[in-house]
Amino acid sequence: MAGALALATALPGCTGDDPNASDSATDSLTNITSASQGSSTQGSTTDSATTTGESGASESGASEVTSASDATTDTTTSEPTTSTTDDTTTSEPTTSTTDDTTTSDSGTTTDGMVEPCQVEETSIEPIPSDVLFVLDKSGSMSMELWDHDSNLQTPNITRWKSLHAVVEAVVTDFDDRLNFGAKLYPKIDAGSYINQGACEITPGIEVPIAANNAETLLEGIPSADFEVLGGTPSFQALSESYKYLETLMTGLDAAVIFITDGEISCDNPPAAAIAAISDAWDNSQIPTYVVGVDVDAQTSSQLNSFALAGGKQLNNGQYKFYQATDQVELQAAMQTILDDTISCVLPVEPEPAYPDLFQLWIDGAQVDEIGDCAEENGWHWTQDHTEIELCGQSCLDLKQGEGIEAKYFCLAG
Repeated sequence: MAGALALATALPGCTGDDPNASDSATDSLTNITSASQGSSTQGSTTDSATTTGESGASESGASEVTSASDATTDTTTSEPTTSTTDDTTTSEPTTSTTDDTTTSDSGTTTDGMVEPCQVEETSIEPIPSDVLFVLDKSGSMSMELWDHDSNLQTPNITRWKSLHAVVEAVVTDFDDRLNFGAKLYPKIDAGSYINQGACEITPGIEVPIAANNAETLLEGIPSADFEVLGGTPSFQALSESYKYLETLMTGLDAAVIFITDGEISCDNPPAAAIAAISDAWDNSQIPTYVVGVDVDAQTSSQLNSFALAGGKQLNNGQYKFYQATDQVELQAAMQTILDDTISCVLPVEPEPAYPDLFQLWIDGAQVDEIGDCAEENGWHWTQDHTEIELCGQSCLDLKQGEGIEAKYFCLAG
């Protein structure tokens, strides 16, 4: 996704009466013209005796200036004078037209569009979401090797090594847009047997959610080559995860990404896990994305039930969850999920002085203002006029594009 998101903001009290207004236009924004409403020359005389019209005034905002030395030499005329430069005609000193752009006392327009006055850049980003990875570190994740890249020329590796690589890639990529944390199951030092903690989890969360948390998260989970051991106490891990998120109190959207390569074990019935997932979604609006690491048919049936309860099920085949048969598919699934968790709600700061002239652009294409987010593609105000939401394809464009920019326009004069 995307790089930095840019916002072009109007300065407070934007007006075209400032003779230096054109100097404040931001050079980095293309297709923006700064209105230059300002001083006029009243009867001034230079060596070239610049004269335009009866008053001898040069109209403000004109991009072409006609010097009297081009039309007359040492000659004073009391009648209105018309001079032509580059096919542009200037007569009575009211407006000057150059290249189809008209400047007058009412402002600057291009094809009937009001152009901005003073413009400056600031940053804008979607409101981040809280994302909690619930990671299966059971013995099968290190004991079972798989063809992670569908290449017979490369050796098979553990599923845990693949999962670690994918988590590292996505948290690094999304670190400035999402707040990450992690829950492990079973506990990090679990052994293979019950009396070695195979069915135990650590109370709470191993890596609390925080902004810019990629480095801390990777330090808080087993390394890529760690021999993970234990059973699959999924219900316990999910219960602790929802309890944590419900008391986090950040006010942000939250989501769980549950990843496993096997069925629930440790005497926890699947029905208990399904109920916990459903309660989190129905009562706390916490969705659960379910990812299977090359799971078999029996595990698939269980994970389908988990996905349906979590509110983020797939509807394109036999799998309601994200089934990954190799590392490439695992990476693609995580990318899709994290794209989905990115909010399409954006703060607008400062509030525009002229909301009707506010415009939004994604990757150089203008996005239309709309009235119905459920039916249309575009953007609309969610709070007048400090927050907007992108809808439909425009929301997808935001998540997958390179940048977004807002343009504040103001009336000159």
